[in-house]
Amino acid sequence: MKWTIQFKLVSIFSAIVFVGLSTLLIISYNVAEQNMHRLIHDNMLDVKKNLDIAINQYFLVRNKRISEASLDAEKNRLAREVGSVVDGSLAFYSPDGKPLSSTARAMPADALDLNAAMNNQIAYNTSIKNKRVVVTLSFPLETGGSILGIVRYQKEYTHLYLRNLRFQETIKGFAAAIFVFITIAAAIMARALTQPIRQLTRRSAEVAQGNLNVVIDPSTRDEIGELAVSFKVMMDRIRAQIDVIERERDEVRYVQVRSKAFFDNVTHELKTPLTTILGYAQIVKDNGFNDPAFFNKGLEHIIKESNRLNRLVVDILELSTAAPPEYEYRMDIVDLADVVREACEDMLVKGAKYNISINYELQDMLIMQGDRDKLKEVLLNLLDNSIKYGHVDSVITVTACRVAGEYILSVVDRGEGIAPEALEHVFEPFYRSDDAVRNEKGSSGLGLSIVQSIVKQHGGTISMNSRLKEGSTVTVRFPEVRHE
Repeated sequence: MKWTIQFKLVSIFSAIVFVGLSTLLIISYNVAEQNMHRLIHDNMLDVKKNLDIAINQYFLVRNKRISEASLDAEKNRLAREVGSVVDGSLAFYSPDGKPLSSTARAMPADALDLNAAMNNQIAYNTSIKNKRVVVTLSFPLETGGSILGIVRYQKEYTHLYLRNLRFQETIKGFAAAIFVFITIAAAIMARALTQPIRQLTRRSAEVAQGNLNVVIDPSTRDEIGELAVSFKVMMDRIRAQIDVIERERDEVRYVQVRSKAFFDNVTHELKTPLTTILGYAQIVKDNGFNDPAFFNKGLEHIIKESNRLNRLVVDILELSTAAPPEYEYRMDIVDLADVVREACEDMLVKGAKYNISINYELQDMLIMQGDRDKLKEVLLNLLDNSIKYGHVDSVITVTACRVAGEYILSVVDRGEGIAPEALEHVFEPFYRSDDAVRNEKGSSGLGLSIVQSIVKQHGGTISMNSRLKEGSTVTVRFPEVRHE
């Protein structure tokens, strides 16, 4: 059997109340009994005095002395008249205990009170049988130091006994009602007190089954309420920690997928130029010297692929050192406008090769904290991409301005653009939306990854918008440095 806290509380409280009420009943019964016997005792004292007075007055009225002869002659009349005065039955006995006269039907001759009176003592005896109480008083009748006889008085006190019984029954009824009421009240209070505990128990069971979305509503401000609040805080922290763990797990999985794709792409990118170099070198070795034209063509391919391989290795090194602690950024106060202007002027020659012009509109004094060389590298990479994938005879527009507490740098080109489904992957290493175009222009696929890493290290963000057949817009946002 499962003993719940509610059951234990009700049982213990009911037991305490039961013991208390039982003790009160016993005490009240004893007090009632003592009161009844005290009343009887006091009444017997009064009866003894009244009997002495009544017997003496009886003989005085008749001008007789109390003696054995007069007592024997007047015993019947004396018993009737004196018995009517004291409201009870009266009997006279000889000094040796033999009955002389009586107004009662029968009095036991071997009673303790009679034996005590025969020994010159005053005594009374209380008999309780079948809810009937009878008290018998016996005392010696003396005159001149000699015992003339024994007076026995008997009176019924059943009404006192029945009154005590009724009082006890009333008390028992009240006690039973109080016990039932207190037990019910204790059950209600225990249920109310243990309701938060039962709620916590149910919620704990749900948590044990894997449900972490439990709702705890602390309804009290006592210790149980504090426990509920602590449980709620604990569950909130567990949920938050699990969310963190799940995010970290997803990030680890994503990084694992990215890492695998990265190394697969690195392997592919390294293998392609190496295969080309090895192939042409083998052909040149076999018969290139006999065919000068083919020999020169082979050397050109070897040099081209070697340069491509060199760029790839340099980009990989750049990517690996774009984030600390491998590379320590030299942060200083930099005018972003100067950096952008310098980068645009450096790329004018390369743009001219494709008849692409670079226009820039710069707001003055765009002061920020950053690594000047790395910031310039961002611009060079963005401009290089725009030149590679922009249309011939097009214009690249670069703007830099201050807006709402941040510096916004944008590079807009006119080219083939990027499909919407490819935009979310453009900053991933080696990702290509159009392999043919990228291979043709010597891209390693690492430029935007390097740019994103540098921007993040400067506390900025980078995004790209693009439309097919129209071109792309890259937007970089840096926080503004405020000076006093």
